[in-house]
Amino acid sequence: MEIKNSADLRAAILDLEDKSKREKQQLIEDFHVFKESLAPINLIKSTIKKVKETPGITGIVLKTSLGLGVGLLSKRLLVGKSAGILKRIIGSAIEMGVAGLVAKKTDNIKETGFQLFKNFFRSKKR
Repeated sequence: MEIKNSADLRAAILDLEDKSKREKQQLIEDFHVFKESLAPINLIKSTIKKVKETPGITGIVLKTSLGLGVGLLSKRLLVGKSAGILKRIIGSAIEMGVAGLVAKKTDNIKETGFQLFKNFFRSKKR
């Protein structure tokens, strides 16, 4: 915009003030969106969304979760709630071993379970 007189200058100042107000309002809105995205629940949601979108990682997460779950269950079954220090150490070793084994052999365990299920519910017609 070319300014030739005081009227043009006033118009340019008003335009710049209006532009400044719009940019300030946009900055405030962007800040509120950013602040909201930092809320713990939103961070968890965005992380889960990214995990879902990453190819192949859901299988890894499921295998690891299954391994940890079975490991915890085996420790609970073998050791129980209250145990001595030696029993807890042995239970933790068993937990880690079972968790690692299950995480590595998930596909084999799944196939074996499917075969057992199939054989168990197979019809006995001959």
